[in-house]
Amino acid sequence: MKTKLLFLTMLILIAAMQTVWAQETVQVLTVNEAVQIALDNNLSLQQSALNVEIGRRNANRAWNPLIPAVSAAAMVTHPTSITGLEPVRIPNPAGGPPIEMENTWTPGFQISAGFNLSTATIENIRLAQINYEAGLLTHEMARLELELHVRRLFYQILLIEANVQLAEQNFASAQLRYEQASVLARTGQITQLDELSARVDMENTRPTVRSVQTAHENAMDAFKMILGIPTETTLRLDGSLSIEINRDFSPERNSPSQSLEVARLVNSIHSMEAQRSVIRNSVFVPSLRLAWASTPVFANTPAGRSWNDSGSFTVSLGMSLDSFLPWSNAKTQIDNINDGIRASQIQLNDTIRNKENRISQNIRTIEGILESLEAMKLNVELAQSTYEMIGDAFARGAVDFQRLRGAGDSLAMAQNRLLQEQFNLASALLDLERELNIPFGTLFLNQGE
Repeated sequence: MKTKLLFLTMLILIAAMQTVWAQETVQVLTVNEAVQIALDNNLSLQQSALNVEIGRRNANRAWNPLIPAVSAAAMVTHPTSITGLEPVRIPNPAGGPPIEMENTWTPGFQISAGFNLSTATIENIRLAQINYEAGLLTHEMARLELELHVRRLFYQILLIEANVQLAEQNFASAQLRYEQASVLARTGQITQLDELSARVDMENTRPTVRSVQTAHENAMDAFKMILGIPTETTLRLDGSLSIEINRDFSPERNSPSQSLEVARLVNSIHSMEAQRSVIRNSVFVPSLRLAWASTPVFANTPAGRSWNDSGSFTVSLGMSLDSFLPWSNAKTQIDNINDGIRASQIQLNDTIRNKENRISQNIRTIEGILESLEAMKLNVELAQSTYEMIGDAFARGAVDFQRLRGAGDSLAMAQNRLLQEQFNLASALLDLERELNIPFGTLFLNQGE
């Protein structure tokens, strides 16, 4: 008896621990919270942020070439081979016997400094800043694409969850119809064929329920992977497909020229212009070089021991002459860059036109969806009332099962189309926000935005 009591107590404790663990792993997320988690955990975005940091550091230190290059070296010299033991004899300038010099090591050192001044250096500083801005734009575009993907998938999962609930309701309704048909068949109010049809209808709804449940599980796994959270975590999304639009916002306030795509093309044009200036200033503008070197060496001469310096100070002004040839490498690079600038300007104009067109299309799409939603809501109400009336009539044996099944199919179809159209509205609003380059959620109301 004590053993059974102990075993029962252990089971209760294990069940309680499992309940607590399950509660701790359930995570409720709004769309904004899901976006923030994805931004914090996305590895590609973290790598992009590192690239931005590298570009920032390069831009801040691009003026380093203006710092003079300074170097120092120490040395020792020997007048003869390292194995020589005899004194070194050198001719006597005054005549007479040769002068003997000690065979010793003599110390010395060298200090040099150089400074190059060129207008190309200034353009390289400007080019580094432009490249940093390009990195910022690339990072921001990657962030927006990730946020758009997370938000769209969030609403898609809400759609799948609604379809799961709808499929389960349809199965429950089909099961109820079958039970009613069984009762009516036993009392002779309907035929055995109607009862069999009701059972077949109920069984046919089982695969649909399982299919949408599988789709929901797969979508949740993909969502967890994007968010970077453990797969064993249970998620519950806090949101709704019943979307209200922020009608206080006017799309006309935002110009397509403010979009990141346009800004990226403009940055690319500025980068090519800076590269062209660097090449021009490097080969067609003289560069000034200042150089100073000092090499003190301890000398052992017939006149005595002393330090001798063979240093120098040089000022030079030079430039490339072969670059003036029409077929030179510099001229070819400049011509290619000019063509690239013209191509980017054409692409820029085309991007602005296409973006204006997409904005207009998105606005028309949203207006069409809003109109169809009103009609679809009325269709659902009508189909619901019709199904309830025919269901009451079927319970009294006044109508056959075929009419009841037809009314149920019409209701399910109307509900499915309404849910899909509500998702289409959310997706279209997200696309419009992306095209207008405004914060996501600006066009949404009552969505935890």
